[in-house]
Amino acid sequence: MLVAHEMVRAALTQVETTLHGRGRVVLRPSGTEPLVRVTVEGEDVAEVERLVAFLSDAVRSSMQTA
Repeated sequence: MLVAHEMVRAALTQVETTLHGRGRVVLRPSGTEPLVRVTVEGEDVAEVERLVAFLSDAVRSSMQTA
């Protein structure tokens, strides 16, 4: 499962550490489609967009190595 991939777990930990209680991260495989859903919530829109891109890139990269 991609969500359990070491690269994805490391990226998820980094995003959660960056938010440090100022937001929420949800990363889960879709139940109906062959994709992973990435959700980041926070107060700073630019930071949220950067973190979503970072986490999404990790998911994409893990797919290439899986």
